[in-house]
Amino acid sequence: MSATLESFLARVYVDQDYRESFLRDPRSEAVKAGLSPAEVQAVMQIDQVGLELFAASLQKKRQKRCAKTGALKQQ
Repeated sequence: MSATLESFLARVYVDQDYRESFLRDPRSEAVKAGLSPAEVQAVMQIDQVGLELFAASLQKKRQKRCAKTGALKQQ
């Protein structure tokens, strides 16, 4: 997995606005992110329900961590 793909997926998982843009037009967002043709094809096959579930799980973990440490909630 390339560093570009890893960065792209991380952003999709944690940035709700970006994730919504990706879900509306996966090919366009993947191309704009500089993914290779094979990577573009791969991300177009992402399980969208699983993606949303994983993103929600990450958000809950972040909220718990922020509550424990007293840190400001990050969106």
